Amino acid sequence: MFQHLVNARGLKCPMPVIKLQQQIRLTRPGEVVCIECTDSGALSDITAWCRVNKRTIVSAESTDFGVRILIEA
Repeated sequence: MFQHLVNARGLKCPMPVIKLQQQIRLTRPGEVVCIECTDSGALSDITAWCRVNKRTIVSAESTDFGVRILIEA
C-alpha cells in the first residue's frame, strides 16, 4: 500500500531520482511513495539514493513497463 505515486515512465537518468526526491520532500514520515520507472538503471540509482538519504525500500518489482519501487519516507 502506498500514499503517493510518482510516474517516472519514459524519463532517463537522473530524472526518476529527481522526481522521487521532490515527492519525498512533500511526504510525511512513515508514508510510502511508489515510483514507476522505465529507465533500466533506475533501480540501482534509487537504491543508492535511498542509502545516502536513509530511506527504506519497502519493495521493488519488475513490471511489464520496467520497475515499481516502494519507498518509505
